[in-house]
Amino acid sequence: MQINKNFLIIILSFFLISSLLVFLVYSSISKKQDEILEKIYQTTYKNINEKVSNLISDKSNTSLAIAIALSKDENLYSHFRNEDYEKLNYKGIAKLIEDNSKYKNIWIQVLDKNRNSIYRSWTNIRGGLQFRDDLQNQNVLRNISTSISIGLFNIGIKARTPILDENNELFGALEIVTHFDSISEDLEKDSLEPIVIAEKRFRKNIKYPMLSSTFIDDYHIANGNASKKLCNYLEKNGIEKYVNIDTYLVENGYFIANYHLLNDKGDKIGSILNFYDLKNLDLEYVNSLKKQNILTALIVLMLLLFATIIYMYSKYVKNIKASEQKNRLILDTQSSIVIITNGKEILDANKKLFDFFVDYDNLIDFKKEVHCICKKFVDIKNEDYLLDLDYDAKNWAQHALFNQDKDFKVAMYDSNENLKHFSLKVSKLEDNDLLIATFTDISKDILKSEREKNEQKFIYQQAKINAISNTLENIAHQWRQPLSVISTLASGLKLKKELNILQDKELVKSCDTIVFNTSKLSNTIENFSNFFMNSSTENRTSLVENIHQVIEFLDSILERNGIVCLFEYDRDILLNCESNTFSEVFLNILDNSIAALIENTIESDRYILIKIENSVLTIKDSGGGIDEKIVSKIFEPYFTTKHQSYGVGLGLYIVEEFFTKTLNKKIELKNEEFVHENKNLKGLNFIIYLH
Repeated sequence: MQINKNFLIIILSFFLISSLLVFLVYSSISKKQDEILEKIYQTTYKNINEKVSNLISDKSNTSLAIAIALSKDENLYSHFRNEDYEKLNYKGIAKLIEDNSKYKNIWIQVLDKNRNSIYRSWTNIRGGLQFRDDLQNQNVLRNISTSISIGLFNIGIKARTPILDENNELFGALEIVTHFDSISEDLEKDSLEPIVIAEKRFRKNIKYPMLSSTFIDDYHIANGNASKKLCNYLEKNGIEKYVNIDTYLVENGYFIANYHLLNDKGDKIGSILNFYDLKNLDLEYVNSLKKQNILTALIVLMLLLFATIIYMYSKYVKNIKASEQKNRLILDTQSSIVIITNGKEILDANKKLFDFFVDYDNLIDFKKEVHCICKKFVDIKNEDYLLDLDYDAKNWAQHALFNQDKDFKVAMYDSNENLKHFSLKVSKLEDNDLLIATFTDISKDILKSEREKNEQKFIYQQAKINAISNTLENIAHQWRQPLSVISTLASGLKLKKELNILQDKELVKSCDTIVFNTSKLSNTIENFSNFFMNSSTENRTSLVENIHQVIEFLDSILERNGIVCLFEYDRDILLNCESNTFSEVFLNILDNSIAALIENTIESDRYILIKIENSVLTIKDSGGGIDEKIVSKIFEPYFTTKHQSYGVGLGLYIVEEFFTKTLNKKIELKNEEFVHENKNLKGLNFIIYLH
């Protein structure tokens, strides 16, 4: 115990020092790594947002230049003067810009001075635009401006210039509407995956989504080339979380930078979420620092471990002999035979082995003659006793080890040729395949068990003799009346013949009566033979069939004593026992009920009610029951309650033994009051649970 305690202290000390070192190294690495990563993330965020800002600025300026150029078109002024807006047509110009530049989906819109859209190059839909944040009053149309706003169709970049006549009167304004697809394409060249999102409060404004019809929880995904995979990612994890990121977020292998899209008033109306794969970040310095610190920690741990091993080895060498002597002392003081084996040979054993086999002084002498103790096992024809056999590719010890729930035994002769019995328990030594087999002498218990079995057998034999005696008495009762009838008829016939007054008709009638009663005697003998002499070896017995057979056998007795026996059942049940064994047991129950009924009740109230329901068999009589104080003693052998009008001694003991030991079923016995045919009755109820 002291050795184990010292080792435990050493190991614990090593563990604590190692843990402290690992913690310090990990803390240092983590802190430095976090600082470096934070700088890298901040720089990455700044670069991404500058890139997005520059792209938006470039596109805004380009869109404004196009708007200014188109606003100087004389045809435009002519259409305004003539209010001939149907002749406006900028589709060709928009197509020309798309074909000769990287800007796709260029939209051209013309507004009148009341902020109504009188022309859209991409659709025939017309109408007022007063709902737009950037068009809240009419005066804004006089200003050249660029802004990001949300309309009926999308969130986009609006470049607007006024249309004035020669007197500087306002006709309206011309807008170039561009989108974020080209910006997304430029960002993708830098390994970014942008998602342009309009705030959900504008869901009611975007009535005719174009370029993209994707909405996630009322947030409009504006860029048509948005990654479906990332859209699903936002939907699964909750888009609200991401549009509200102030700067950036790092999760699931992504660096996610949020660029806020603001209108001309500085209010946030959308976001550009740029997803950047962390694998693209240059983390070589971080990894290098981490490796250096880990390597340093490993070197220190190895040195510490080497020193600990040397110390522990010296302790082990110093104490191993004392430990072996202690183990030997423990083994030799055991009261049972203990051996260490692999199932094929003995590797070690305690002193008790040589106390049992006194012809051998030590293990070396024993192994010269007996390589394995299993060679000493005696076959006594019992499956619980192990032998030197192959048990499904396992030897005797392995078989016992893998079946710990079974009570295995072995039998061996000692040096004086006395047969001894041992219980066997096998356990496994830790960290190897060796087994510890413990043989505990149970010879006295076996002898006691054998005596009890013989006594039990005697009780069964005596009970069977009693049952046959009762049956013969029943047969005698059944024979008396037919024999009396035959004797009377024969005497009468003889007398009349001597007096010469015997008529042929009377002779025939008397002979018929004699034949009928002779048949009854024959049937009684046949029933007896069928009931007790049946030598069937069937182990599956019909419960219903056997109960009917017993009732039929007792029919004349029941009838003579005015006993009504009723049998009901919901289904048949097969029992794992011989038919005549069950019949004898069941006959004991009915015999006790019949005795109680004859003794305790008037003839009109004598009932035996047998019922099978939900796998429960009940046998209930109206015999008045028994004293509650002796209910628990009813099943004891030789206990009788004849003085209390119930029982015949061994009968109910046999019943209890059969159902609980042979069939492994539960049986209960209790007094019970019940009503039958409007009569309040009381008696004993046998309850046998067959499930």
